[in-house]
Amino acid sequence: MSVKQSSLISTAIILLLALSPAMAAKQGTVQAVIPWEAEGQVFPVDSNELLFLGAMKGIMYVETSEGEFHEALVVCPVMQEINLETGITVARGRCEVTASPDDVFYADLNCEGRVGECKGTFTVKSGEGRFAGISGSGKLRVRSPMHALISGLASGEVIRVGAGLAIIDDLKFSIP
Repeated sequence: MSVKQSSLISTAIILLLALSPAMAAKQGTVQAVIPWEAEGQVFPVDSNELLFLGAMKGIMYVETSEGEFHEALVVCPVMQEINLETGITVARGRCEVTASPDDVFYADLNCEGRVGECKGTFTVKSGEGRFAGISGSGKLRVRSPMHALISGLASGEVIRVGAGLAIIDDLKFSIP
């Protein structure tokens, strides 16, 4: 083998090794649905505003482009502000999504809208296990019967929402 051939083979190997992490990266777009339940407390924070502090729990069902469904447990501590006069609501939450004890990712949810329907974003921040280094985001819609539950509540009263739905459309993700 000549020096020139040896140099070309070495260069090719180095190039393949340098590219292999990029080639191993997984990217995609999925749709997800989370039927959820929530429990928390409601506090008056102004003459026409309530603040809900609690947690939403459910199961995330993910449909890939191949049509496969995968499940993960979701827990999201949430803070939701509700204007009683206008019916406008703003919610923020931090989520832990657990596919297995070793495979977990973390996300933020932010939305605003009218009581009962909130639209915004679901942003994937980090992960562990097979989700290490994950990032991404998608459009979020949250539906709940909260509008029927909040009238006449006393300060600090515990509220339990038995059913709600979060839909994440076009969740684009990348895992290095």
